[in-house]
Amino acid sequence: MTGMRGRLIISRFALLTGLPPKTLRYYDEIGLLRPEAVDDQTGYRAYSAAQIDLAVRIRHWRALGLPIDDIRTLIQRPGRAPEVLRAHEQRLSAEIADRQQALAHLRHLLQETPMNYRLDQLPDRQCLTIRTVLQPPHYEVIPQALQALMHHVRQRGYQPAAPSFFIHHADAAGPGSLVEVCVPVEGADLRPEGRIEVRTLGGGAAFIGRFVGPYDQTGAAYTQVVEEALRRGLSVSGVTAEFYVRSVPHTPNPQEYETDIAFYLTGDT
Repeated sequence: MTGMRGRLIISRFALLTGLPPKTLRYYDEIGLLRPEAVDDQTGYRAYSAAQIDLAVRIRHWRALGLPIDDIRTLIQRPGRAPEVLRAHEQRLSAEIADRQQALAHLRHLLQETPMNYRLDQLPDRQCLTIRTVLQPPHYEVIPQALQALMHHVRQRGYQPAAPSFFIHHADAAGPGSLVEVCVPVEGADLRPEGRIEVRTLGGGAAFIGRFVGPYDQTGAAYTQVVEEALRRGLSVSGVTAEFYVRSVPHTPNPQEYETDIAFYLTGDT
């Protein structure tokens, strides 16, 4: 080939650098690594031995996950290498943390036992309640309300009657959604105080799945329960409740918490 002597054809250059010919053609097209010469008649690319070092460095940078623009900066402005590499290290650290969290969740899913489902007729309950607006991811309003209710129960000497729970009402309340945190209590001499109300909450037919595990993983359980309800041909109303069957007072291990996820059913079911 005219003017191509002493140079490496693309297949040979690919073998020496570990970059496939297709990748070398792409790097040529974007101006990252241009061949030293291109045959005028055939269009064949040829590289010099002096380009091997740069090609190998590009391969290593790509193996580290560096974006093309960062690699271009390293080539054109090598003095910025520490800055570019530190920024990439931070990105990788964040990605690794996300992957580790996903892996931990996956391992939990592989180890968890199938959820137990049941149809139940939930009874009416006399409760002390606090109604509040839930705006994810600010779930702290639920334990805060529960703490206030339990303080009121202890202060008044009331007798809790059943596991505490909260109801997620179907009606919207502005940008958030209305939830009602409830502590069932026995007795007739119950008094409201501040935002604490005394209410009898109506029961009804519900489809329930029992989730075993920490509270921060109950979100996925909602999807499982509603999908199972729909698979069975049940009609859900949109009102849900969480009953804390086994929680902090019973065990210090969050993996042993037991929470009933209940979907109230419509009258058509």
